[in-house]
Amino acid sequence: MNIRWKLFTTITAALVINLAVGYYAFISFRQATADATRIAEHTFSVVTESLTTQVHFKKQVQEWKNILIRGQQPELYTRYFTQFQLEERLTQQSIKKLLKLLQPETASWQAANAFQQAHETLGKQYRQALDNYRPITSLSYIEIDREVRGIDRQPTELMDQVVNSAVTYKAARLAEITQHQSAIEQRILFAVIGLLTLTVMVLVWFADRTIAHPIVEATDVARRISKGNLDGAIPERGNDEAGELLQAMKTMQESLAISQGKLKQEQSRLAERVERRTRDLNIANAELARAAKTKDMFLATMSHELRTPLTTIMGLTEMLQDQLYGPVNSGQSRSLATIQESSRHLLTLINDILDVAKVESGKMVLKWDYLPIDQLVEASLRMVRQPANSKRHQLIQHIDPAVKLIHGDGRRLKQLLVNLLGNAIKFTPEQGTIGLDITALAADHGVEISVWDNGIGIEMEQQQHLFEPFVQLDNESTRRYSGTGLGLTLVKRMAELHGGEVRVESTPGQGSRFTVTLPWSSTDNTAHQQKLDQEENAESLQPKQARQETTLMLVEDNAANRAMVSDFLHLQGFNVISASSGMESLKLAYEHLPDIILMDIQLSDMDGLEVTRQLRHHPVLAKTPIIALTALAMPGDRERCLEAGMDDYLSKPAGLKEIYHRILTHL
Repeated sequence: MNIRWKLFTTITAALVINLAVGYYAFISFRQATADATRIAEHTFSVVTESLTTQVHFKKQVQEWKNILIRGQQPELYTRYFTQFQLEERLTQQSIKKLLKLLQPETASWQAANAFQQAHETLGKQYRQALDNYRPITSLSYIEIDREVRGIDRQPTELMDQVVNSAVTYKAARLAEITQHQSAIEQRILFAVIGLLTLTVMVLVWFADRTIAHPIVEATDVARRISKGNLDGAIPERGNDEAGELLQAMKTMQESLAISQGKLKQEQSRLAERVERRTRDLNIANAELARAAKTKDMFLATMSHELRTPLTTIMGLTEMLQDQLYGPVNSGQSRSLATIQESSRHLLTLINDILDVAKVESGKMVLKWDYLPIDQLVEASLRMVRQPANSKRHQLIQHIDPAVKLIHGDGRRLKQLLVNLLGNAIKFTPEQGTIGLDITALAADHGVEISVWDNGIGIEMEQQQHLFEPFVQLDNESTRRYSGTGLGLTLVKRMAELHGGEVRVESTPGQGSRFTVTLPWSSTDNTAHQQKLDQEENAESLQPKQARQETTLMLVEDNAANRAMVSDFLHLQGFNVISASSGMESLKLAYEHLPDIILMDIQLSDMDGLEVTRQLRHHPVLAKTPIIALTALAMPGDRERCLEAGMDDYLSKPAGLKEIYHRILTHL
C-alpha cells in the first residue's frame, strides 16, 4: 500500500471515530434533554395539581362559610350546599390525581395522603353538624360554628405542606437535571478532546513514520552522495513511494559510482592530454612572445627608419616649395605638391599601422580629459576641409545645445572623427554633402556622433566586414579608391576604448551613416565648474595664493568655449580676462598687462600670429608667456606659431586639465 492510501485510510478511520463520538454526544445530549423536559413537565404537573387541590379546598371552605352566614334562606342554602358538594368532589379528584403523580412513601405523598383522610373527616363532620341543626337559623349558626370551629385547620396546613413539598420537589428535580446535563456535557467534552488529541497524535506518528522519516533518510543519503561518498548503504523499505525513492537513490548511487570510476579514468587520460597540450601551448606561447617582441621591435625600427627619411623628404619638399633654393617652374611646383601629398599620405599610413598595433597589444593608454565639443568639431572639420573643398563638397554640422563637454582623449576622438570624415569625403562624388551630427540621448544614456554622406553607399553583405583590419570593399565602385583599410578599424577600437560602440547604416547609391555612441551625462557639462582633485592641486608648481595673484588673458572667438574655459580657470584661482577679437585682445593686454596669455589663431579681425607679433613689441609684454590654443594642427603650424613669438602650442581640442597643467609650466 502506498503512502497516499495509508494516509487516506488513517484519516478516514479518524473521521469515522470522530463521527461516532459526535453521534454518541448527540444521542446523550438529546436523551438528557428529553429527561429534563419530562421531569420538568412532571414537576409542573405536581405543582399545578397541588395548587388546584388547594384552590378547590379553599372554595369548599368558603362555601361552608356562605352556608353558615346565609343559610337561613332555603334557596341560598340549597345553592351554597350544592356548590359546597361540587368543590368537595373536585378537591377529592385533584388529591387523587396528585397522589398518582407523587412517588409513594415520600414526604409529599404522605402529606397528600394525610390531607385526603383529613378532608374526608372534615366533610363528615360538616354534614353531621348540619344534620343536627336543620334548618339553620340565626341561633343554630352559632352552635354549628362552635361545633366545627377549627376542624379545617389541619387539612389547610396539610395542603400547604403538599404545595411546599411539590415546589421543593420541583427545585430538587431541576437541580438534578442540571447536574445530570453538566455531567453529560463534561463527558462529551472530555471525549471529544481526548479523541482529537489521539487523532492528532496518530496522524503525527503516521506522518513521521511514513513521510518524515523516509524523507530524512533520503535527505541524508542525498547529502552523503552530494559530498561524493558513494560507499554507504541505503536502507530498504516497503513498496510505497518512500521505498521507491530510496531504491531509486540506490540505483543512482550505483550508477554514479560506475560513472565516477569511468570519470576518474577519463580525468587521468585528460590530465595526460592537458599536460601534453600545456607543453605545446607553452612552446607556442614562447614562440608567440618572441614573435610579438620581434613585431614590436620591427614596428619600432620601421617607424624610426621610415619616419627619418620621410621627415627629410617632407622638409626638403617644403623648402623647395618655399623656393629657398631658387625659383621653380609650374611643372616642378605640381611635382613637389604631389611629393608632399604622397609623403603625408605615407605618414598617415605609418601612424595608422602603429596605432592598430598599439591597440591590439593593449599598450594604448588614453589621456582622459573634459573636451569642449565645439573645439573637437572645429579641429576635426579643419583637418578635412581642404580635401572636401577640392571635391567641392558641402560640409554640414549640427551640435545638440545640450552637449557642451565630453569626457575622453582629445587626440583619439579627433582621430576617430577625422577617419570617419575622410572616408565620407573619399567615397562621396564631387559636389556631394558631408554631415556631422552630435546628439545627446535621452535620460543621460550617452551621446551619438554621426557622420553621414550621400555617396556611393555600401552593400549589406559587405557591411559586416567594414571594421576588420586591412579590409577594403571589393566592388567596381570602390576598387579605384586607395587605402590600407585601417581607418574604420581604428574608429571601432577607439570607440571601444572609450566604452562606446559604432554602427553603420547604408543604402547603395544613396549614402552611408556611421554612428559612434559614447558614454555621456549632463553632469559632464558642469566639469568646468568643479575644482581639480587635491592630488592634482598638490602637484601644482605654484601655490594657490600665487595663482590668485596671476592675471590670465584668454583670447577666443567662440563665445561658448570662451565662457567655459574662463569659468574653469577662474575656479582654479586665476584672475581671468577674456577677449573675442584681435583688437580687443591688444587693448586689454595693454590695459591689464596679464601674466600669461592663451591665444587663439583664427580671429575675426586679426589673426593670433599678428597679435603676438605686436605684443612682443611692448616693453612689458615682450617676455609674457603666450600659449597658442588653436585648431591649426597641420605640419608647420606649430613652427609658425613659435616663429611669431609664442612660447608654447596646444592644438584643439585641448582638455581643461591639459590647459591647466600647461599654464602651470609657464608660471
